[in-house]
Amino acid sequence: MSNNPNAEFCRVLVLRLAELEADRARVLRHVSHELKTPLAALREGVALLREEVLGPLTSEQREVASILEHNTHALQRQIEELLNYHATVLDVARVQRRSVVMRSLLEAVVAEQRLQLQARDLRVVIDGGGEATQLDPDRMRVALGNLLSNAIAFSPIGGKIELAASVRDNLLVIDCIDQGPGVAEADAERIFDPFVQGSRRPAVSQQGSGVGLSIVYEVAVAQGGRVCLVPSAQGAHFRMELPHEQ
Repeated sequence: MSNNPNAEFCRVLVLRLAELEADRARVLRHVSHELKTPLAALREGVALLREEVLGPLTSEQREVASILEHNTHALQRQIEELLNYHATVLDVARVQRRSVVMRSLLEAVVAEQRLQLQARDLRVVIDGGGEATQLDPDRMRVALGNLLSNAIAFSPIGGKIELAASVRDNLLVIDCIDQGPGVAEADAERIFDPFVQGSRRPAVSQQGSGVGLSIVYEVAVAQGGRVCLVPSAQGAHFRMELPHEQ
């Protein structure tokens, strides 16, 4: 045992915090898993009603069934997002860097969400990113996907989203800028906290679980970088800064 009482206290505190975090993750994982079984039964029941297997429905009953279907899908999506968040946070520390051309990664992320962009008639402009840099492409793909998904949700129909990558003072700087309502000043300091949803609502009807931007934060920090909200006159401007190594 250490002769320094402060060092021993810090060691015990770190161990206790690690245990509490593990317990919290385990409880959430178990609760999310247990919710999936009754949710599946609800979805099957709603499908039977919607398909009128049990008999014809009135117009009012069909409307109620449609509302139930929409909400069961939303609940399933939020449960999956919670599970994905914890899986990402637990796995994000194992960074595997390799040489990646940022523009190619940005183009791949945009291609993955092409249907969502088309549904809202959104245009994405990619600027820069031609230099190769050392980073974890799998983690970055998740983080950039969340940034783009957030921009899509808050963008007005027919709007533009800008994705830019550049190297400045040995930093890889990645910007994601949309034309939505932006982030309220009261939410700016906590927007990257898990499960926090800003006071300004997205343009699309679906509501997420509030973990997307916290995943972006975890991915940036795990690679020795950071993510911040840049003041903007219109829309939201998120910026990731990562160490640039060729």
